[in-house]
Amino acid sequence: MRPFRALLEHPAYWSLHRDNVTLAVALGIFVSFIPLPVHMVAAAALALAIRINIPVAVASVYVSNPLTMFPQYYLAYRVGAAMLGGRPRHFAFEMSWSWIHEGFLPIWKPLLLGCLTLGAASAAIAYVLLGGIWRLTLVLKYHQRKRRDNQGNSANARN
Repeated sequence: MRPFRALLEHPAYWSLHRDNVTLAVALGIFVSFIPLPVHMVAAAALALAIRINIPVAVASVYVSNPLTMFPQYYLAYRVGAAMLGGRPRHFAFEMSWSWIHEGFLPIWKPLLLGCLTLGAASAAIAYVLLGGIWRLTLVLKYHQRKRRDNQGNSANARN
């Protein structure tokens, strides 16, 4: 780890600023739609490349987990097939090299297109929602503080 120490000490990789965190969440969600088991490594590498919060980006890939993975990729396949104008094929998943050759090759184009489309859409929605929620909480805190200060000033004026 010593060669990477200077690289990893950059404050952008650990900061919790709104833009940094919202971009990291969006990146992690986008990467979670990659149909390969490289989510954490890809999220960390991309976070390093664009200088955003690494832990948040890596944690965000867990949107895709064993409970959500199959519905997520099945929906991506259906979306990709619809975008390509074809009818979705029935397929059964099997962990074998023969399935990759016989079962995966006919569905890879719609799956990849659907994953890219849903990944980009999900990332954009997450970015906008999280940024909006973050901004809303800041505005609410500001108004709360302003109200508290006004109440304190009016109490001091009466004394």
